[in-house]
Amino acid sequence: MYQTGITWTIRLALSDDQHSRALLHEALANKPVSAVRLEPCGADKTEIAGEVLVEFTVDDGLAALLEALHMISPQVSVARADRPASPASPEVVAGR
Repeated sequence: MYQTGITWTIRLALSDDQHSRALLHEALANKPVSAVRLEPCGADKTEIAGEVLVEFTVDDGLAALLEALHMISPQVSVARADRPASPASPEVVAGR
Protein backbone atom coordinates (compact mmCIF):
# COMPACT_ATOMS: atom_id res chain seq x y z
CA MET A 1 0.00 0.00 0.00
CA TYR A 2 1.28 3.45 -0.89
CA GLN A 3 1.56 6.07 1.80
CA THR A 4 0.14 9.42 0.89
CA GLY A 5 1.36 12.57 2.52
CA ILE A 6 -0.57 14.71 4.92
CA THR A 7 -0.29 18.47 4.56
CA TRP A 8 0.24 20.29 7.84
CA THR A 9 -0.06 23.98 8.62
CA ILE A 10 2.47 25.10 11.21
CA ARG A 11 2.14 28.54 12.78
CA LEU A 12 4.76 30.19 14.92
CA ALA A 13 5.86 33.54 16.27
CA LEU A 14 9.49 34.60 16.42
CA SER A 15 11.67 37.65 16.72
CA ASP A 16 11.99 39.72 13.57
CA ASP A 17 15.76 39.62 13.28
CA GLN A 18 18.29 38.03 10.94
CA HIS A 19 19.34 35.38 13.48
CA SER A 20 15.77 34.10 14.01
CA ARG A 21 15.10 34.10 10.28
CA ALA A 22 18.33 32.15 9.69
CA LEU A 23 17.32 29.58 12.32
CA LEU A 24 13.91 29.20 10.69
CA HIS A 25 15.53 28.77 7.27
CA GLU A 26 17.86 26.13 8.71
CA ALA A 27 14.98 24.26 10.39
CA LEU A 28 13.04 24.15 7.11
CA ALA A 29 15.99 23.16 4.93
CA ASN A 30 15.49 19.85 3.12
CA LYS A 31 11.90 19.54 4.36
CA PRO A 32 8.92 19.07 2.04
CA VAL A 33 7.77 22.69 2.43
CA SER A 34 5.27 23.97 -0.12
CA ALA A 35 4.79 27.51 1.23
CA VAL A 36 6.16 29.91 3.84
CA ARG A 37 4.52 33.18 4.80
CA LEU A 38 6.06 35.64 7.26
CA GLU A 39 4.23 38.76 8.40
CA PRO A 40 5.03 41.42 11.02
CA CYS A 41 2.90 41.16 14.14
CA GLY A 42 2.59 42.84 17.50
CA ALA A 43 2.25 46.54 18.23
CA ASP A 44 5.95 47.30 17.94
CA LYS A 45 6.57 45.02 14.92
CA THR A 46 9.55 43.31 16.59
CA GLU A 47 7.98 39.89 16.02
CA ILE A 48 6.88 38.05 12.94
CA ALA A 49 4.15 35.49 12.57
CA GLY A 50 5.01 32.60 10.33
CA GLU A 51 2.89 30.05 8.56
CA VAL A 52 4.47 27.02 6.92
CA LEU A 53 2.74 24.40 4.77
CA VAL A 54 4.60 21.13 4.83
CA GLU A 55 3.70 17.59 3.70
CA PHE A 56 4.88 14.48 5.49
CA THR A 57 3.95 10.83 5.29
CA VAL A 58 3.33 9.09 8.60
CA ASP A 59 6.37 9.37 10.90
CA ASP A 60 8.40 11.08 8.21
CA GLY A 61 9.91 13.91 10.22
CA LEU A 62 7.07 16.08 11.49
CA ALA A 63 8.07 15.55 15.14
CA ALA A 64 11.69 16.47 14.43
CA LEU A 65 10.62 19.62 12.58
CA LEU A 66 8.33 20.67 15.43
CA GLU A 67 11.15 20.11 17.93
CA ALA A 68 13.48 22.30 15.86
CA LEU A 69 10.84 25.03 15.58
CA HIS A 70 10.23 24.95 19.34
CA MET A 71 13.91 25.70 19.83
CA ILE A 72 13.31 28.95 17.92
CA SER A 73 9.86 29.85 19.25
CA PRO A 74 7.82 28.86 22.31
CA GLN A 75 4.67 29.49 20.23
CA VAL A 76 4.29 26.74 17.65
CA SER A 77 0.95 25.25 16.65
CA VAL A 78 0.20 22.58 14.10
CA ALA A 79 -3.00 21.52 12.35
CA ARG A 80 -3.89 19.37 9.39
CA ALA A 81 -4.31 21.48 6.29
CA ASP A 82 -5.93 18.69 4.29
CA ARG A 83 -8.75 17.72 6.60
CA PRO A 84 -10.23 14.34 5.74
CA ALA A 85 -13.73 14.38 4.33
CA SER A 86 -16.31 14.80 7.05
CA PRO A 87 -18.39 11.74 7.86
CA ALA A 88 -21.79 11.53 6.28
CA SER A 89 -24.57 13.30 8.13
CA PRO A 90 -26.90 11.11 10.24
CA GLU A 91 -29.76 11.69 7.76
CA VAL A 92 -27.69 10.33 4.85
CA VAL A 93 -26.53 7.29 6.84
CA ALA A 94 -30.10 6.55 8.00
CA GLY A 95 -31.37 6.71 4.41
CA ARG A 96 -29.14 3.90 3.16
